[in-house]
Amino acid sequence: MKFKPDNGIAALTWFRSFRRHILMSLIKNILASQSAFRLPLSYKYGCPSPSTWMLVINSLLSILTIGLPVARKHASSFNGMWSELAQTFEEFLFSKSPSLPTLSVEDFQRDEAIDCKVVQLIRDDILSHTCSMPGDFVKKIMQLLNKGSIHATPSDQFIDTESSRKLREEFAKTCFETLLQFSFISKSQSEEGSITKVAVLSLLQRCQDVVKKYVEDERLSGKCPLPRPRLAEMASVLKAITTLISSLKKAPAGNVERGVWNQVIQLYPSLVDCTTSPSPSVCKALKDVLHEYKDLLQPLNTATQNGTV
Repeated sequence: MKFKPDNGIAALTWFRSFRRHILMSLIKNILASQSAFRLPLSYKYGCPSPSTWMLVINSLLSILTIGLPVARKHASSFNGMWSELAQTFEEFLFSKSPSLPTLSVEDFQRDEAIDCKVVQLIRDDILSHTCSMPGDFVKKIMQLLNKGSIHATPSDQFIDTESSRKLREEFAKTCFETLLQFSFISKSQSEEGSITKVAVLSLLQRCQDVVKKYVEDERLSGKCPLPRPRLAEMASVLKAITTLISSLKKAPAGNVERGVWNQVIQLYPSLVDCTTSPSPSVCKALKDVLHEYKDLLQPLNTATQNGTV
């Protein structure tokens, strides 16, 4: 029997299709399998052995690194996967099982690095290719980044020095920087840009809430200093605002909605109220923020000032 080129092409096409279906089935089964993947990731610190969720998340990341390019190329075949993937990310990154009090700072930082690794995969393999992914899925991912960008602690929770270092600050920073990267730095307006603008508006509002609450609590505390986690959170929020304003000023003018600038300006009085803070870390971060407002301060138009047009 002679080999025909057409037969070879058909065989190659069949093999590629078969491989794609195998990969599709693998990813779908992984995400749909409650017992094998979803539960260990959602339980996280609730797992009997810490190695369980670590093995599962590392396996999932390896599979997604290979599988997401295929899913993007054949999006219609993966319609049921995206919502499962978003929910899996959320249940893992914001697990309802808190870390154990006995967990050392070193182990906590190791675990935080894994959380950051998930965000990096979101940045490189999802947000960089949003045009080939469902809009609802992208919105959900942006909501996760927004949620993780400021990792708040209860205001009435006094925590010791060791525990105060367990705030996932690096994770919050990674979420925020990723959120900014896909907000206003793009060269053109797009549907994804609109999605992230909504997220940044929400983020600005959360920053304002944290700043106002800090000022109120500091006033009520009198000479008693606020807990270390509150100071660390406040400094982190101020740094986030600095990064945001700096990025907004670098973005193309048409990519920044007027409402965003209005919210940035409305934040200024609350920042001024923080100038009485006795915390060196807060004061340093506050100084950097106020310097960013320099370019937003402009002299009044002379004609307007004199009451004429």
